Amino acid sequence: MFRTSRMARRGRRVATVILELRLPRDERRAARAERAAERQMNLERDNPYSAERRADAKAAERDARVDQWGGSGW
Repeated sequence: MFRTSRMARRGRRVATVILELRLPRDERRAARAERAAERQMNLERDNPYSAERRADAKAAERDARVDQWGGSGW
């Protein structure tokens, strides 16, 4: 499974490079920058240690305690 997916990614990357060579220089640069921005957004979105996710998890845990015990949390 890993070999196939890695091979598929490589093939896709090669196809992207070949297709980009047909674009003018400025458009190639813009396409590269767009892919880099998307990659960065995906990294930030998928980061399990982001502060927002930690805060949401704590709030959910607090709400679960309140619902379970009928108290006011900690």
